[in-house]
Amino acid sequence: MYIQERKGFTLIEVLTVVLIGALVVLFAIPNYRKSQDKNRYLTASGVLMELGNGVNIVREDFPGVDLTSGSVTRGAVFYSGTSPSFEVGSGESVTGTTVISWLVYNNYLTSFPIDNSGQYLGYRFAISTTGAANCSCNTGEAVACMTGSNANSSYTCAWVDKSGILHHN
Repeated sequence: MYIQERKGFTLIEVLTVVLIGALVVLFAIPNYRKSQDKNRYLTASGVLMELGNGVNIVREDFPGVDLTSGSVTRGAVFYSGTSPSFEVGSGESVTGTTVISWLVYNNYLTSFPIDNSGQYLGYRFAISTTGAANCSCNTGEAVACMTGSNANSSYTCAWVDKSGILHHN
């Protein structure tokens, strides 16, 4: 009796493999997106912590500086050139761009890439030496804060207080 060797796969075997692959993709993609959102938030939180530490250094070294809350902008973190002027008298105000530029120039802050819309990884940053950084989620006393609008994520807001503690909302 002659037995013919089987070459290839049956339709049932192919459909089973395709079904298993579809189920893996169905469950893996949402988890992957959530993981990516969390990683973006954690990276931005690291920048926020560095900003908060830098602003607290300015508060200690220049106690008379009253920096009103302002957004961190593209020009602020891409400072290049000579040292910006930061010799201010007691109670004199300076702009957020001057403080950020001074921090970057004096190596208190690493420059980070903010896009043209003023965001880094989908988050906006604000700073204030008075503890009034304006992000809608903080409860006050924030020297630096960040806020974002990630529709697929619960990671939307954080701030650093005058004590240098990072808070998440």
